[in-house]
Amino acid sequence: MLKKILSILFLTACILPFSSCKDDEETLDPSLSQPVIKFAYDDLQADMNEVDNLPVVAVIRSELGLKKVIMQIETETGMIDYKTVTTFFNEKAYSLSENLNYQEDYKAFVVTAIDKLNREAKATLELGVTGIKEGPSIVFDPESITYDELVGGDMPKTHFTVTSVAGLKKIEMYLVSESGQMQYGFPIEFDNAETEYVFDEQIMYMEGDKGFKVKATDVYGQVKIVTMTVNYLTPAPPTITLKEDTVFADKDETKAITLRMESQRGIRNVKIYRIEDSQEVLAATKDFADSPLSVTESLDVLLTNATSKLKIVATDVVDKTSEATMTAIVNMDFVANLSVGSQILANGNANYPDVYALISLKDMKTYSVDYALESSANASNVDLKFYAYGGQGVLRMYAIDGGNDTKCSEFKGKNGSVADMEVQNKTRLLAVPGFDFDNATAESISNAISASNITSNKINPFVVGDIIAFKTVDTSTAGGGRIGVMKILSDTQVVSNNPTARIITVSIKLPKK
Repeated sequence: MLKKILSILFLTACILPFSSCKDDEETLDPSLSQPVIKFAYDDLQADMNEVDNLPVVAVIRSELGLKKVIMQIETETGMIDYKTVTTFFNEKAYSLSENLNYQEDYKAFVVTAIDKLNREAKATLELGVTGIKEGPSIVFDPESITYDELVGGDMPKTHFTVTSVAGLKKIEMYLVSESGQMQYGFPIEFDNAETEYVFDEQIMYMEGDKGFKVKATDVYGQVKIVTMTVNYLTPAPPTITLKEDTVFADKDETKAITLRMESQRGIRNVKIYRIEDSQEVLAATKDFADSPLSVTESLDVLLTNATSKLKIVATDVVDKTSEATMTAIVNMDFVANLSVGSQILANGNANYPDVYALISLKDMKTYSVDYALESSANASNVDLKFYAYGGQGVLRMYAIDGGNDTKCSEFKGKNGSVADMEVQNKTRLLAVPGFDFDNATAESISNAISASNITSNKINPFVVGDIIAFKTVDTSTAGGGRIGVMKILSDTQVVSNNPTARIITVSIKLPKK
């Protein structure tokens, strides 16, 4: 009995391992349907000019289970293997989505599905690929326009043609000049993607115009910009050459103003205006019936106490003008640039001839201390003295009188100082900030500056650009009771180790009585 039981156990031990080691075989039912391929679209249109195109999308189903999916691209020259899939998350349903790098010769996308019984299903998606389109083209005819005013004639027409393979969306035009660009007309919008546009108009270009710009945009947003060069040739305006840059006159005196004019077109007329308190007053005019290319002319002009400048305007036959100005000094003594030395140059310096510290308002020049000490007449001929103070060379202007208060003893000559002069003019001073020296006239000085306000014997300090008014006295050779103005033009240290050794440049206007 025990032996029988042992035999059964042995047989069972042998049978069980055998049964457990045997693999389960999958049953493949051939009656199940073959794979089915379904594309998301009937066909797919792609445009290589667009950034985003649709992917190829399909669903592949297999009741039996997929073994392989093969993807190919049909081109004009044959088939291209694109991709093969053999591993599936769900072998009975596979979703395909492929973003193709489309090429112009792609004709179709072909999918072959193979199930586990090696049965095949094939489907084809037709592809319509639009190739790369060139951007717009703009052609000007002629390529540039040149117009010469001297030659004259009709302005050539501006003609250009815009073409676009893709189709036009918008055209914009701009007139380019020296000052920038300005839109010409309104933008032209195209509703039907027209492939050509022709422009042919007479644009009346003018002096300063440099070109005509066209900007074309196609339906894909591609832009082309072309500029036609415009050369507008205009002769220079007339030139005016004055015989003198300053005219001197007494009050209400008529002076002949001589000038030469030249023009490539011919001079039509010339006009001269008096500038009086910033206003222009026509003073003389001359017309030229024969339109000379060059002419020298003298025009009589009345000058008044209010005249600060003369403005000359020459006009050619096409109304181009040129201007020139003359300074007018009417009923005034005047010096444009006078160099004045500080106390260190009171008796002169060999390096700066004729530059001294004492100013004569009669002669509009400077004199040495020795000159002033020679006689009372000489002493009467100097009215002001220039002084520089301390390590900073601070600028000061003093009257001749005043003793130590105006540093008289520091203006030294060989034979004494200003303190020893027989006559010491009591010229009085006043700072007049904001006074318009450059356009000052005898009238504006008289109207703007009151004699009763000019009471000081010094200006301490002053700087370059300042305006100083002064009043003369009876002892001066310049005459008493005259009110004038002085402008400080520059200041220079002339000895390197001495800040008080300075030369200033001044301009002086002194109306006559």
